[in-house]
Amino acid sequence: MSLKNKVIEDSEQLGKGWDTPDINWYPGHMLKAKKELAKQLKRVDVVLEMRDARIPVSSANHDFEKLLQQKKRILLFNKTNLADEDTTRKWKAYFKKMDTPSLFVDALNKQNLQEILPLSRKLMREKWSNFRKRGIRPPSLKLLITGIPNVGKSSLINRLSRRKATEIGPTPGVTKHQNWIKLGKDVELLDTPGILWPKIENREAGLRLAITGAIKDSIVGTSLLSDYLLGILMLQSQEQLLKHYHLTEENLELLPADLLEKIAEKRGCLKSGGAIDHPRAESLVMRDFRAGKLGRLSFDLPET
Repeated sequence: MSLKNKVIEDSEQLGKGWDTPDINWYPGHMLKAKKELAKQLKRVDVVLEMRDARIPVSSANHDFEKLLQQKKRILLFNKTNLADEDTTRKWKAYFKKMDTPSLFVDALNKQNLQEILPLSRKLMREKWSNFRKRGIRPPSLKLLITGIPNVGKSSLINRLSRRKATEIGPTPGVTKHQNWIKLGKDVELLDTPGILWPKIENREAGLRLAITGAIKDSIVGTSLLSDYLLGILMLQSQEQLLKHYHLTEENLELLPADLLEKIAEKRGCLKSGGAIDHPRAESLVMRDFRAGKLGRLSFDLPET
């Protein structure tokens, strides 16, 4: 078997056979947020469900399907600038075929944000038309934004409101409470904390959530996460990986754990005496990936 085929075969098994525990990370504020979300739904016209464009399926909270089944909803796939462009085109075609209202956006770079309110109003057109026929002036548009942790809800709100309306941060769990925010004279938006489901039993989905920042690194462990990530980078983003860390093509023949040591040596992630500082090297790789320095990657594929 060729090296390339071996890497492909190994990558297909990433996360499936490892001895990793089911991920249980469900802080008390998430359970409270879920209950409060259910209470607020009657007051809301359109729900903006935010997901990560790199993992459109893995970042879907299936608890929302029960809560939101009667509500008008728009799927917002954020961090599009970090996702593989060809895969994103396929996902756009998929959701269009499914007739699912959706937008692929980038909150930090303001990509496609101007389409959110017009699409929300379009979904309300029939209801508001019935109001006008009865001589009733339509009320202000009430939106609710929800999704998993650290998917970029706060950044989006700050862009839409043109001010720092809510705190943002690189780790999950920054937003703890619900807040109504004015987006204009006739639009209000309810911000809600990021919510995960109580137990993530699909280990590969759990790893994808963790490497994209929805779950704290400490829950899974940076050793496992960097191993998983490097395996994917060695297959899907070889050129960028070699260039960023000044590696050689021969280094791609190594196992991910051994490649990490090469990266540690190149970047000086060493302890006194010259021993490899594995936690420091693991964190370095994770930070570089999340900053977009290791190429544009998508982990959920429409064909699978």
